[in-house]
Amino acid sequence: MAALATVGAQLALPVLLPDDALFKTFETGDNDQLLTTLVDLSSASMHPRSSVYLWGASGRGKTHLLTAVCAAAGHVDMQVMYIPLRDFNDPVHISLLQGLDEYDLVCLDDIDAVSDSPAWCLALFALYNRLADAGKAQLIISASRSALALDCALPDLRSRLQAASSFQLKRLDDEGRQRALQNHAAQRGLQLEDDVAQFMVQRLSRDMHRLMAALDQLDKASIAQQRRLTVPFVKQVLAI
Repeated sequence: MAALATVGAQLALPVLLPDDALFKTFETGDNDQLLTTLVDLSSASMHPRSSVYLWGASGRGKTHLLTAVCAAAGHVDMQVMYIPLRDFNDPVHISLLQGLDEYDLVCLDDIDAVSDSPAWCLALFALYNRLADAGKAQLIISASRSALALDCALPDLRSRLQAASSFQLKRLDDEGRQRALQNHAAQRGLQLEDDVAQFMVQRLSRDMHRLMAALDQLDKASIAQQRRLTVPFVKQVLAI
């Protein structure tokens, strides 16, 4: 069952978190240290307040990891807020940052969608200060670029972002993409054999967003037609 953007508290945003974006469906690749850090922060154990900045190109798994953090933390009754800034980048939504110092964990996805806005930067800098004063919430931020390369309208905010624990998400190789597809398929109750997963990676875009969209299409077609996922069926459904 999908969770809403606020976990363990009053619902605030009409955002559904995907059911299959979990730690167990994330193909780690060369991102072991980042995964260990996020799993630790989403546990019920007490941690000193910290901030994590994870960055990488589209399709590397940033949103997957932030939503996985929310799911894991929600299961141990932590108060969690996830805000997809790319979907709420209009300055009218700056008020969403109010009250976040009351949470145990705050996830801000795609900060680069608002970092060129002076109004957003001032509000984010103020949020940093409130979180530091409260000494409670863990802050996890994602972006497509490093904090140093970020187009940021406020130098003080950039300094805060650079001070966070920074992790660059490494790209998966083809075998990793195949395993990622199979992990997500298994979570949906689908059996995706090695030859079918390999065919999809080789014939479709290697961008994970597109591969997951194709898997979603195949999932629906498989249910509707009561068919197994085979190479001929994949060719038919995806017209390749």
